[in-house]
Amino acid sequence: MEPILIAIFSLIMLMVYFLIIKPLVPLLLLKLQLGDKAILMFYPIFGFLGVLTKSIQINNDLMHSINHALRKNPKAKVILSNHLTKPFIMLTGSEYIKDSFLDHHDYEKMNPFMIPSFLQKGLVMSEGESWKRQRKFLGTAFTFEKLKSRLPMMNKVIEYISENDDKSHLNDFMARITGEVVIRSFFGELVEGFQLEGKDAQVALIQLTGEISIMQLQSAYYFIKYLLFKDRMFEVFPCKKEKEILRRVENIRMKLNELILKRIQQLKENPVQDQEKMVFLDLYVTEYLKQQKQNEQQIDLEEILHQFITLFFAGTDTTATTSGTCLYYLAKYPEIQSEILEEVNQVVGNADINEDNLNKLTKVNALIQEVLRLRNPAFVTLFRTVKRDKQVQDIKLKKGWALVQMQNASSIQDSHFDNATEFNYKRWFDKGNVVKNDNGYINIPFAAGPRNCIGQHMALMEAKIIIALLVRKYKILLNPDVQEVRFGVKFLQTVEPDNCLFFKKRIQ
Repeated sequence: MEPILIAIFSLIMLMVYFLIIKPLVPLLLLKLQLGDKAILMFYPIFGFLGVLTKSIQINNDLMHSINHALRKNPKAKVILSNHLTKPFIMLTGSEYIKDSFLDHHDYEKMNPFMIPSFLQKGLVMSEGESWKRQRKFLGTAFTFEKLKSRLPMMNKVIEYISENDDKSHLNDFMARITGEVVIRSFFGELVEGFQLEGKDAQVALIQLTGEISIMQLQSAYYFIKYLLFKDRMFEVFPCKKEKEILRRVENIRMKLNELILKRIQQLKENPVQDQEKMVFLDLYVTEYLKQQKQNEQQIDLEEILHQFITLFFAGTDTTATTSGTCLYYLAKYPEIQSEILEEVNQVVGNADINEDNLNKLTKVNALIQEVLRLRNPAFVTLFRTVKRDKQVQDIKLKKGWALVQMQNASSIQDSHFDNATEFNYKRWFDKGNVVKNDNGYINIPFAAGPRNCIGQHMALMEAKIIIALLVRKYKILLNPDVQEVRFGVKFLQTVEPDNCLFFKKRIQ
């Protein structure tokens, strides 16, 4: 019996060492070094995600605990937490965030899907020369001049889906719109009637990416597997759910590849002459065929597929959640909704939104900016791993530590915004004097530096049109059957529950 007890005791002590002592000691040393510049938020095993989950449970607000700590200690530049057995550094000071964004090559992003065949070769996850090439190639496609050709399509998609969706599920309603816009922007007319798994393509993709991204937050088993095995997570002791997800991923990959190959054949026979009319797939296929002729193949079919998944993932959830949160605040503050409606009627009337009137929707734009300041869905960047020992300001980061930039941390500080915790969209009317003590990294909803969000112009354009057209068509109300609204997380910070809003058609 005694050897068994010794073995159990040894196992317990080993677990205590790896799960508590090993990550906690470096954090305590950093706290001693930094003093008030650091906030310690250690949470055994679950770390940063545990802090967020507990904040939702206690405060109905994902960011309440962190924002409260930062406002209580405005000198803080970092939050010290853990990621299972690793120290986890949350950068909150703008100068720290600036240094880490500028030295992005010293950090490796963690794949949020943990499936290498799904995202790894796209722009978000690429590194080095591959990232530079992709960024340069896609950069020309995301200018306003190129994007404005998509305005008629955006109007049409929003009008059709808003008319035919039952609008009982806010996040699904928004994601159907933004997902359809992304798919049509990438595939164009080729995607007309295209289905995946017996559903409209955007619905199938939204459901799949949503299920994968939320797994680790719903189950300790998936979370620990994610931390331990990363990209091999689905290969190690896969359960029934993981096997089913892999089957669905492969099925979707196969169907998307068929679509890409079909377009390659079409453009071989009949190339698009007018570059202004090219969708993203046409740009890629045209370059793919050009490189094939020159025997300088850099773009392959796998990259084209991963780029679509990347653009869908980055362009659907963020814009959908931002738009949904804007609608929530319009319902919460009817006077703001009246002011927005008045502007839409004056600027747009009953017409479609075009390039001329889009930029005149200054109140709609101010609403979006205030939501991004106070309730940015992407409240942190993707998790990163430090690739080598690295000095950031006065912090010595060690190879293998986890890190994230909290790009909205400064937005809730009164030193940078007047009445920073108050929702006041009118602050953005005075464009020359909104952010105080700004070093360029205070209000950065789309990140900053060389790896900032390439699709931010498209996201803002789309959100403006969604809000303007929906406010014109519907009176947006809080659902009286919902007793409590909270800000939770479904990979991104989002308004919950999904039936929190009610859409009442306006009498024309």
